[in-house]
Amino acid sequence: MVISSLVVETVPERTAAAAEELARAAGVEVHEVSGYKIVVTIEADSVEASHAVASSFIQIEGVTNVNLVYVNFEEETLGSDKVEKR
Repeated sequence: MVISSLVVETVPERTAAAAEELARAAGVEVHEVSGYKIVVTIEADSVEASHAVASSFIQIEGVTNVNLVYVNFEEETLGSDKVEKR
């Protein structure tokens, strides 16, 4: 499981509508709307899946920027071929 926290920036007149659309996305939870910024988390099965969800945010009308704040994942979500053992 991968859990990511992001701040999504919007044009002010589209913030509420963008927050509603974000909240409808699978695995996405809206935690706060402050001014033109929306704080969200994404829960996904892999880093790639989380990235795909976050990348889709820019397609939402009014979204101007998506900023990753935090990501937590276990090694097994990277795939055995991508984990370097030391």
